[in-house]
Amino acid sequence: MGAAKTREYVDRRFEDRNINELPDAPVEALRGLGKRGSEALQKAFGVKTIRDLATNDFVLKAQEVLRLAEGPAAIPTVAGPPAAATGAGHQRERAGQQALTRSEEELEVGTKQVPRGQAGVRKRVVTEQQHRTVPVEREELRVHREPIRAGEGDGDGEMSADERTIELREEQPVVDKRVVPKERVRIGKEVVRDNEQVSEPVRKEQVEVKQPDGER
Repeated sequence: MGAAKTREYVDRRFEDRNINELPDAPVEALRGLGKRGSEALQKAFGVKTIRDLATNDFVLKAQEVLRLAEGPAAIPTVAGPPAAATGAGHQRERAGQQALTRSEEELEVGTKQVPRGQAGVRKRVVTEQQHRTVPVEREELRVHREPIRAGEGDGDGEMSADERTIELREEQPVVDKRVVPKERVRIGKEVVRDNEQVSEPVRKEQVEVKQPDGER
């Protein structure tokens, strides 16, 4: 089928595509479907390509129900080559044909955001013992004795009790505390990319051909 014949079925953007490439083209390549229609089909049935739509299980079932209820003529067909061009022999050859659809499952892998847990930082007050050495001064009593020579004394020759005092001073450590900022801690999030392997069993249909002589 040339480009001129595909114009009835596909959008202008895909008219020049090779006919063998069209089955795997996006489903929006079908004329009149548009981006919205293709997105709706993909969301509802997972249909991405023209092949997906043509072999969709629901489409095939709907056609079969209509065929059983109203006969083969009830299923509308897309305009094709003139009947005269096909030839009577070709029509008779197709009359005895039957078809079945072979399907298989394919993995569609994506990602989704899920809560991983809460992370944060917390500050608490702890007490530790610190030691400092402080130099201090103190006054001590010092007694200095001097002998008095004869004739130098100023006493009256009598003895009496007497007392002298002097105030002594000393330094003592004084401790005070003040709060001093030391560092600023910031928290944030960053995205770390990694690869994970996923494994899931998939099913597929296989076609076995059985010949009359028992060979497969």
